[in-house]
Amino acid sequence: MRRWNLIALALVGLGACETMDPREAGYLVPPTVAEDARLPAIEMNGSRFHLETFGDPANPVIVFLHGGPGGDYRGLLRMKERYDGSSLADDYFLVYWDQRGTGLSTRHDEDVLTLDQYAADLEALVDRYAPGRQVFLIGHSWGGMYATEYINLHADRVAGAVLIEPGPLDGATYERIEDDLFDVDLGAEWLNDYAWSGQFLSPDDHARMDYELALGVKESQPRFHQQMDVDPEPFWRLGAAAGRYLKEDGQDEHGVAVYDFTTDLARYTTPVLFLVGALSEVLGETFQREQMPQYPSASLAVVAGAGHDVPWTHPAEVLAQVRPYLDARRGGVR
Repeated sequence: MRRWNLIALALVGLGACETMDPREAGYLVPPTVAEDARLPAIEMNGSRFHLETFGDPANPVIVFLHGGPGGDYRGLLRMKERYDGSSLADDYFLVYWDQRGTGLSTRHDEDVLTLDQYAADLEALVDRYAPGRQVFLIGHSWGGMYATEYINLHADRVAGAVLIEPGPLDGATYERIEDDLFDVDLGAEWLNDYAWSGQFLSPDDHARMDYELALGVKESQPRFHQQMDVDPEPFWRLGAAAGRYLKEDGQDEHGVAVYDFTTDLARYTTPVLFLVGALSEVLGETFQREQMPQYPSASLAVVAGAGHDVPWTHPAEVLAQVRPYLDARRGGVR
């Protein structure tokens, strides 16, 4: 999937000015909130996170969970826009954030890039913006997995969840479909670009690692049917370390995925909405119908003509499904 292993949508340009030092913030990739104080950010759990909110904080809270691990929330921003005269921000308080070590949030090393730390970060975020209240979660790809991890641990804090093409919710499922997630052609231009960059840039710091990751993955997942050439889903910056170490944290010593976000889902009886793009072959309708029984109550919506990047390419159609789901549960938020 695009987000579980940090698949990006476009190439990042290489600067040509010979007088600039590639170690300087902002040369290879955009600076993080640790380097640019002008970016909207919060301090939380010993880190600094890139974050924006929209709407009235007294309204029910929606926390958006982007894909990856290692992506950012930029590709989900169209879900806050106004369609047919209505915006989610009219009736909900929207929280967009780049997860630990991803997007424009502060970079970290392996010791704090763990599934447990991510669960603690989300718990702290919920406590910050909805103290003593429930929240809604909207997660895309890895974000749907992340939402499920949180529900598995804190079912009582979640008023409802929208899972947009979530990746495998447990390690056994990941192992079963891993070969379907990528289509690596050794002669592909994107792979050549990645290999070529290694002659000049060693990934010895986060900026270089993030840059190299963004160089070469534009066409690595054709079966996801993402819109690559016309209005592709944007991103600010990928988090290479987060993508690597979150994945490894879910594996055993032999590299086999052993994580399981479903062990206590049986107690979450609130209906959950799964949503997919009709064109998606890997994480689309067939796969999600296999995952849905992990939740006691779940329904599925399919958006015609869309691929895995459906929140960006078809936001109005997505919201036409999401808005009624949220509104039906808005009055019951505790």
